[in-house]
Amino acid sequence: MYSTKDKSPLEAVQGMLVWVYDCSLGNSSNGGLSSYCQILEIGKDIELVKGNLGSCIARPIKKPPEGHIGWMSGGCYISTHDSRFSEAVEHILGHRFYGAIPLHDRSETQEMYDRMWH
Repeated sequence: MYSTKDKSPLEAVQGMLVWVYDCSLGNSSNGGLSSYCQILEIGKDIELVKGNLGSCIARPIKKPPEGHIGWMSGGCYISTHDSRFSEAVEHILGHRFYGAIPLHDRSETQEMYDRMWH
C-alpha cells in the first residue's frame, strides 16, 4: 500500500464524494445524475476531464442513454472542501484553482438538440 503522497492528483480523488450544486429554479439535466443525486463519487459515478476551451469538467462514467448524443452541461456544478479535489483540477488545468466545476450530465437525442437550436 502506498500513501496519498505517492499517488497522482487524479488517483488521489478516486472514491471521493462531491456535492452537487443545482439551480434553485429546477434541474435542467434531462434526467441526468443531478436530477436524482445530491452526492456523487469520483471514479464510480463521475470522472474529471479536460473540457473545451481549457476548462475542467465532471461527466458521468457511463455512456449516454441509447440514441442520445454526448454529455453536455445541465447547469449544475460539483465541489468539495477536500484540497485533493482542487489539486486534481489544477493538474488538469495546469494552473491554480479553487471552486466548483461544471457537471456535464445532460444528454439529448439529436432531434431534441436540433429543435432547440434551429
